Amino acid sequence: MQKPLLFLTTLLPGLCLAQIAPSSKITQVLVYPGGATIERVAKVVAGAKELKLSCLPARFDLDSLQVQADAGIQVGDVSVQTLDRARAPECAGSALDTRIRELEDQKAMIAADSGAQELVLGYLKNYGSDKQNSTGTIAMTTEQLRRSGQDTLQRQHQAQRRSEEIEKQLSPLLAERNRLIEANPQVRIVQIRLAAQHDGELHLSYRLSQAGWNPVYRAYLDTGKAQLRLERHAQVAQTSGEDWSGVSLRLSTVQPNLSNRLNPPRPWTLDIRSPSLAVAYNAPSPVAMASRSVEVTGSSRKLTISEDSIPNFDVSVLQGEYAAEFTVPGKVNLASDGQRAGFALSSQPLDAQVLVRVQPQQEAQAYLLVDAARPAGSWPSGNLQLFRDGDFVGQNQLRLSSEERMELFFGRDNMLRVEIEPEKRDSANKGFIGSRAEQKIAHAYIFENLHKTPVTLQVLESSPVAQHEDIRVQSQFTPKPTQEAWHKQPGVMAWQLPLDAGKSLRITADYVISYPKDAVVNGLR
Repeated sequence: MQKPLLFLTTLLPGLCLAQIAPSSKITQVLVYPGGATIERVAKVVAGAKELKLSCLPARFDLDSLQVQADAGIQVGDVSVQTLDRARAPECAGSALDTRIRELEDQKAMIAADSGAQELVLGYLKNYGSDKQNSTGTIAMTTEQLRRSGQDTLQRQHQAQRRSEEIEKQLSPLLAERNRLIEANPQVRIVQIRLAAQHDGELHLSYRLSQAGWNPVYRAYLDTGKAQLRLERHAQVAQTSGEDWSGVSLRLSTVQPNLSNRLNPPRPWTLDIRSPSLAVAYNAPSPVAMASRSVEVTGSSRKLTISEDSIPNFDVSVLQGEYAAEFTVPGKVNLASDGQRAGFALSSQPLDAQVLVRVQPQQEAQAYLLVDAARPAGSWPSGNLQLFRDGDFVGQNQLRLSSEERMELFFGRDNMLRVEIEPEKRDSANKGFIGSRAEQKIAHAYIFENLHKTPVTLQVLESSPVAQHEDIRVQSQFTPKPTQEAWHKQPGVMAWQLPLDAGKSLRITADYVISYPKDAVVNGLR
């Protein structure tokens, strides 16, 4: 018997090395809008010839699978097999499954104890109905029967209570397991051939589209100090079929799902169209069609972060030439249930100018406006929440263009009164035997500062702009605008003036428009 045993002992290590199947763990996750890159790590022992990673989610992109190993570990061919979960019983050994089995065992023990109490009660009932027992054959008093029955009923009640408590713990766990099974009905097994000269680690990475994050911004305005603070937040969610537990999380502003190339330019040809085909046709350009995007929304959910003994809540920012990347400190837990987890990324103070803007042609209402320098870096479009002096005043979309400055509205300013005087119009015929028509239009506005402090008033007025040589426009403004063609828009006049507390200002705009008498002028109000 010694020789076969010795032969088996020398053979077993080789068999084990060929069938090694250690568990892998997700260590790092890089999330970008519309996807994520997952990195798993598995231990490799010296002399291993094969590595088998079981119970991986089946939702990742196979073409993105990459395998890297430490120095001294050579990686050979990689094979992937996709199985139904029912064909992989080894995938039922998670911590969740273990806890469910423990609770089910406790529930079975309580049910057995309750059944035993039922037997005792049945015996006591039969004893009371037995005639021989009633004549005193067995020496048991009525008081002893009462006490035994009372004790049995109390134990039965306590068992029922314990069973209800276990059921309360078991129900959400069963629901969570069913959710995971439904979200991930299939699993994948990755087999890797390798040659390990010594112990080390193997890194497996892949991409999946069932994850992403959306930027959320908060702007805080202190009107007393004229200070603006812009905060950047993130909402992360994933439905990869596998919970992320204790992972290092990074967020990137790179958007790989957007178009990454230009369509070739089309030739510019000129031709004379036949009258039968002279129909206006407006088609979207290839650039406009390629620039369409999709927004994903969802509910909010608190993020659970496991911290060290000394917590660190600073998010490190790596600003690249084309995108920004954020590294969240500590280890992050994120369930695969699609619920959004949110946390702060950065806070940036900005030098700002507080204005009160009025566009009286549109509305007799003043709005508080902040003009600030555009923050540096990558700022993808996202929801913007606005706070003025600590109060929430509304929300909007933050869409930063390539301009050097940005404008943020912080709600209405009811302490600046706007009065619009009735518009005055006068029409007449001018020229030889009335060959031209003429219209005179007069606008007048009054602005009164009801604040206890001065404000900077900004008024915008759209003046008429002639697009034809036969249309003539004469304009006169009092006071003179501080800027014409505001934001390079022809005809948009801007007044930006200080207005002291309790003071008022009157602005007038007079227009004289002349054109051929028989002409139909578009845009004439």
